[in-house]
Amino acid sequence: MNNTDKATLDAAKRMLQGKIDINEVSMMLGVPVEKLQPLKDEVDEQVRKVYGNIDSYDFSEPVLFDNYDDLGNDDDIKPEEDEQ
Repeated sequence: MNNTDKATLDAAKRMLQGKIDINEVSMMLGVPVEKLQPLKDEVDEQVRKVYGNIDSYDFSEPVLFDNYDDLGNDDDIKPEEDEQ
């Protein structure tokens, strides 16, 4: 493996660490997905070792989670009925 191939795989690994989709990395760098899959598995394993099952890299502020859906609805709060 020459230095160009090493640099390309290093760039691919950094992109995968940045949570860029493997198909996009493949397209941008011209590397087959089959060749990138071992790198992705390695990155995923490193993330699991460091962060556990948390799928976020941003720990700068505390985050509170609730069961709101994408529309902002909360299943615990019943909708107000119109008074008639």
